[in-house]
Amino acid sequence: MMRKRFWLVFSLVFTWKIALYIFTAQPVPANDSFFYDGAVIHHLLHGGYYNPCIALAFPISGAEIFSAYPPGYQLPLLLWMSVFGTSALSAMALQLTFFGLYLVALLLILRRLQIPPWCVNVAGVFLLSLSFHDRPDGCAHVLGMFAVYCCIRSRKIFGGTGATGLWTWLMLLLIVLAICTSLQIGTTYFGLIFIATLAASYFGKEPVPLISLALMVVIPVMLVLLVKAALPQAWAGFMENVHQTPFIIGFHKPRFGEVAKILRSVPGLLLVAALLVMSWFKQHYDFESDTGRREEIILLAALLPALGIVVASVSVISPNTVGIPNYLQPLIVACYLALTVSLRVSETWRRWQVILLIPAMLLVSARSFGMTTWGVVCARDFGYRDSLRRVETELAGQPHGAKVVMSAAFLYGAAAHDDVQFIHSDWMARADGDSLYSDTAALVALKPKKIILTQYDYFRRYQEVLKKAKMDPSLKNIEIENAARVRSPDSYEALQKVVQHISWAPVIVTLTWQDVK
Repeated sequence: MMRKRFWLVFSLVFTWKIALYIFTAQPVPANDSFFYDGAVIHHLLHGGYYNPCIALAFPISGAEIFSAYPPGYQLPLLLWMSVFGTSALSAMALQLTFFGLYLVALLLILRRLQIPPWCVNVAGVFLLSLSFHDRPDGCAHVLGMFAVYCCIRSRKIFGGTGATGLWTWLMLLLIVLAICTSLQIGTTYFGLIFIATLAASYFGKEPVPLISLALMVVIPVMLVLLVKAALPQAWAGFMENVHQTPFIIGFHKPRFGEVAKILRSVPGLLLVAALLVMSWFKQHYDFESDTGRREEIILLAALLPALGIVVASVSVISPNTVGIPNYLQPLIVACYLALTVSLRVSETWRRWQVILLIPAMLLVSARSFGMTTWGVVCARDFGYRDSLRRVETELAGQPHGAKVVMSAAFLYGAAAHDDVQFIHSDWMARADGDSLYSDTAALVALKPKKIILTQYDYFRRYQEVLKKAKMDPSLKNIEIENAARVRSPDSYEALQKVVQHISWAPVIVTLTWQDVK
């Protein structure tokens, strides 16, 4: 069955994600999700396109106009929430929709390349590594993958229409939109398409679409210059985020945690890079197959920028950027396995390659397995509806204008209140060195009466902050109530970086300050 049904594993993965969403409301929105969604929610509920809960750290995006990130994600979010509401479940459903569209684009690409069904299904297992869906990234990857599909449809070597066809201009439009949604992701897909277009033009003996490739660079640059000149306040808001969450962090030696994150996230990509060289030496004839050439072009076009990001993420850019090649991993694995078929390597070597991929599959599936087992138990213990009721009970007892520090996952439901000053738990103050010290100083300065946190935020960040805050003489008392009866993986230090964001049970912190009524 697996060798015949092209869509089998993709369908199973998507069905699994839908079931998790319906029955357990997983994955719980991560700590930075409301950073990106809050402005649209505030606009719909109260008017004004800004995100007040981050105003202490981002005065422009928090109180004037949200411009901390390119706006490409905000329009579909606005349209979606105008119809389906502003709840966390609504935001999660949109992200699930983006994932479904990404799967469609990926399947269209693989079918167009005539990848054997068994290769597609083996590669589909690596979709289990895509377990976070709460940022503009999902939208950017949809645009990027459809741009790759348009690239394939536009090249004659792939059976396309040629450089002057409609597909070339659709490719241009989608890449520009991807860059306007996420600079890093859009640029990655631009690199993929640039390499693929040049290679396809060379091997297909057709002209390079120089105008289209040039416009992919010129249009985003012109848009940046236009915003900087015509909308200086929006540009200043963007630079607020650039300075506080820098993409380029400076050259450094690889750290253990960064390397471990790469091994957990993209082991299939790393294995393909190693096996590719060996497969070339094991081929049984001179490589001239048109089918194999197509697979080779897309494989190398995706692998080169992906490997570049992996190397950079442990040396010069933010380690979290490794999430970008995560989305390219299924495409890379499928094209590689199909290429080995075209190279006519021995059946024994092909089987060994699949066997070698099994440990990589297990690595990328660790969090998905945790969501399906431990996450289900956590949902039965204290689910999404329970958390809504509990948070509402806590907010009902707060006086007008009270300061409440809150995790992103709970801000969706709380945003309708206009009588409480909500403060995003990640952004009580501007980023300034060690977050333990800056968070503690901000907490003592703000003197909130309530802090409502997810298991992730409490155990990964606030547990130590509260311990340190106890030393301040202005803090009279701290009461901590964890609503979870079943411990979440976040409460175990050894598991915190393996399985996260699976429990809705809030941690309620009540603080009593000197001379604060």
